[in-house]
Amino acid sequence: MNSKMNENKLVSPYFLFFLIHASQTGITVLKYQGNVINGAGHDAWISILVLGLSLHLLFFMTLFILKQSTAGDILSFHKDIFGKYVGGALNIVLAVYFSIAGLGVLYSYIDALQIWVFNGIASWEYSILLCCLVYYLVSGGFRVITGIAFWGVIIPGFLILTFLYLIGYAEVSYLFPLLQYKVKDYLISASESVPLFLGFETALVYFPFIKNGKKASKWGHIALFWTTLLYVVITILTFMFFSQGKLHHLTWPTLTMIKIIQLPFLERFEFIFIFTWLLVVIPVICIYLWSAVRAIKLSIPKIKPTYTLLFFLAAYLFTNSFLIDMYYTQLISKMIKYNGMLFLFVYIPLLFIISLIRHFIKKQKKA
Repeated sequence: MNSKMNENKLVSPYFLFFLIHASQTGITVLKYQGNVINGAGHDAWISILVLGLSLHLLFFMTLFILKQSTAGDILSFHKDIFGKYVGGALNIVLAVYFSIAGLGVLYSYIDALQIWVFNGIASWEYSILLCCLVYYLVSGGFRVITGIAFWGVIIPGFLILTFLYLIGYAEVSYLFPLLQYKVKDYLISASESVPLFLGFETALVYFPFIKNGKKASKWGHIALFWTTLLYVVITILTFMFFSQGKLHHLTWPTLTMIKIIQLPFLERFEFIFIFTWLLVVIPVICIYLWSAVRAIKLSIPKIKPTYTLLFFLAAYLFTNSFLIDMYYTQLISKMIKYNGMLFLFVYIPLLFIISLIRHFIKKQKKA
């Protein structure tokens, strides 16, 4: 599948775990609980669990689609099925989707910095610093992004231990009674949970850069399971910490919980948490942007990748400098949510069906 790739551009199979997990644990972890509770209430963790497990089926579809493409990615699959021009147009649409998803992560993280840390610093100042960092990493290539994804999982992973401090404040009775909601309510919570799991679809673009794709697939499933388990645990802990009425009025529930942690040598632990979370946010933005740049590169070879990257970063800077009202915050969130739902649960199954038909026709011709 990746025989055409140079060996020095490939990464080991187990790095797929870090790439997928890093792309799914972004800024949404800090503020999703108030949304998922809207449907199934304190049972929303069940919706998250079911949705997370369903992603294994989508990942299986993704791998099958990649096997049917000439270069092992969705970009070549588009051109194989729809032709050079229509396939190229679909790749550009995919690049726009990835770039908007990356913008949403950067936009939300800057919002968190202004609310919780330095509210006197303008958005464009944060944006310039972060965009310079992203440019340096993305221009370094896929192996550099893989490295930052690795450390973006390992180092912030120690922050999970801080949740043990919160167990003493948990109220188990907030989780009962179980299974008292209708199916419609669980579906609402599941739809609100979709942004949590977005990011793994970028594997459709970078999978040819993984050595021995057949062995790497198990690491993808492990990453999806670990992400699901992490979200379920955080959700249950949050529901035991806050009542439903309280959660409806909190924008950043995870940070609000962390805020109660006080150490003898550090009173505002949430500052450390937010700044360390930059290592979680940066890989997500880099993976999305790298995927978008590669989609443009293979669709319009005349445009240099550096120019494409600078264009996207300029758009990020403009958005974070001038479109900073609550209206635009909600608009970007809705765009990411609904586009992600369409991509995961409509477009990927559609491509899977097309690839199945194509595979069947090839077998008939050989027979």
